[in-house]
Amino acid sequence: MKRFSLMLAAAIAVWAFTAKAMAFTPISSPDAAYLASTTYIDPSAILDWTNVTSISDGTLIVSFKNAAGSAPLTMNKRTALGSSWATWSQAPDSQRGAGDVLPVFYSNGATAARFVLSSPVNIFGFEAEPEPFSVHTMVASFYDASDNLLGTISRNVDGIAGARLFAASSPTPIAYVVFSSQVDWAVGAFRYGTLGGPVIPEPGTMALFGTGLVAGLLPLRRRLRA
Repeated sequence: MKRFSLMLAAAIAVWAFTAKAMAFTPISSPDAAYLASTTYIDPSAILDWTNVTSISDGTLIVSFKNAAGSAPLTMNKRTALGSSWATWSQAPDSQRGAGDVLPVFYSNGATAARFVLSSPVNIFGFEAEPEPFSVHTMVASFYDASDNLLGTISRNVDGIAGARLFAASSPTPIAYVVFSSQVDWAVGAFRYGTLGGPVIPEPGTMALFGTGLVAGLLPLRRRLRA
């Protein structure tokens, strides 16, 4: 009986660890760990007031599309703080330091968009702020390459120096994000990265492992009852 209890406890521990390791994890602010584990796509060379449908650092391309992903969405390059975008937050809510500026992209009146990655990544994030000087709800939904929803982040964001981070890590790679708001907005500080550590088994693999473990426990339980 003691052996069975120990094996059952081990099975539960493995299941709990796997569930936690495979979890979608929102990242609340661009702290030192987030900045160190991600690469910034710097669009500062793009002139203000230029319309673009994608940005890239030469490794990853982030394409701007409509929410359905069926057509490109034109975004207008601005600079915060500046005459082209009046306000933004600063550290710790933004990667922008005090006195620094940050390249951002205005949605040109659109309230929703899809940010499509040229290659799926484990960590992806960006900062966003409403265009009107008031608080509005903004939502980012993260998806994998098979269109499965990995997780959603919803924040109430102030248009007066209130830009907030929408970022997450996921062992299942992130392929695109659908971003929506009650009003038009600007986004910036696009960053991406990979997760370190051991490879996390696919859900099907873990299900088979769990089934095998339970199957192995059943004969032992029967013998204990005999």
